[in-house]
Amino acid sequence: MGIELFNVAGNDVEELRTLGVELKKNGGFVSANLLASQSGEPIVDPYVIKTISAVKTNRIIRLGFIGLSAQVKKYSPKKNGADYYWSDPLTTVKRWLPELREQCDFVIALACMPTKDAIQLAIDNSGIDVIINGFEHQHQHGMSPIQISRSTIVYAEDEAKSLGELRFSFRLRGKPAVQSLNYRLTREVKDDPAMAAFMVKAKAQIAARQTELVRRVATTDKLPQDGVPSSFVTSQTCRSCHLDAFKVWENSAHAHAIDILKKEKKEFDTQCVVCHVTGSGQPGGFTDLYRTSQLANVQCEACHGHGREHSQQPMGIKMASLGPSSCLGCHNPSNSPEFEFVSYWKAIKH
Repeated sequence: MGIELFNVAGNDVEELRTLGVELKKNGGFVSANLLASQSGEPIVDPYVIKTISAVKTNRIIRLGFIGLSAQVKKYSPKKNGADYYWSDPLTTVKRWLPELREQCDFVIALACMPTKDAIQLAIDNSGIDVIINGFEHQHQHGMSPIQISRSTIVYAEDEAKSLGELRFSFRLRGKPAVQSLNYRLTREVKDDPAMAAFMVKAKAQIAARQTELVRRVATTDKLPQDGVPSSFVTSQTCRSCHLDAFKVWENSAHAHAIDILKKEKKEFDTQCVVCHVTGSGQPGGFTDLYRTSQLANVQCEACHGHGREHSQQPMGIKMASLGPSSCLGCHNPSNSPEFEFVSYWKAIKH
């Protein structure tokens, strides 16, 4: 894909090895705190230096990139007989930063850690100019840059829904200015043909693998049968008393939310599914299309909450009140950059 440098983080080691990718120095990977168990030294390059030329002056700029990631408890430190372990990034950075700083005009940390750790990294180390941070399974939603001491902390969003750009303005004297720009990749942004073709192929391969894994789990790990019915009763139960509202829902995109993922071959992608089904991650809620297909789509209870008690005592137990903020869990700037409550509500008002 033309990407020159990757910071290794989280479960990347195991996943890359499964794909047959060798982690080694000069291999395009960077991490200062992914260490070999035997030697205690970095498995890949702790940092990499790139040179670029300024647009107008042709001045050569040396950019140093250091990789830092949160510790993985399973492999911190030297546990489970693994041939690698993760050291504390906030401690490890102090070993490499001085020598990197001497060789560079600008130091950029590629980080994968909680925001509080990224802030501490900036507080403790005045030699880092920019921290590009993202953390696994935590959506950043276009958080604004933070300026701490010398460092500018910017956030890398996941799911390729935005394109980030850093612009450096070099003055005759003093520190270069850094401007962080974020371009939302809405429907108005046309796909690059070559990348679009690559994505079609990649999505098919990813979807096939996800389907295989889910099917395997579904056949070997049945849902517990403890005699306690799910607190979710599905929209069909709501239909008996709320027919008009049901008809509005039935003709809305919410009622066909899982079809959107099927079209994109993401119906087993856990990060996407949560906003296209009912009760994902909750007791008795959606698990997967093999075991809990009745809870697919954004049904009544996805917004109004568990319905079993209300269905049994409709006059005594009321459902949750909703408002514009109720939609923002899924219709956030990352997932729905064009979301505006008033116009969206017209399509589902009931």
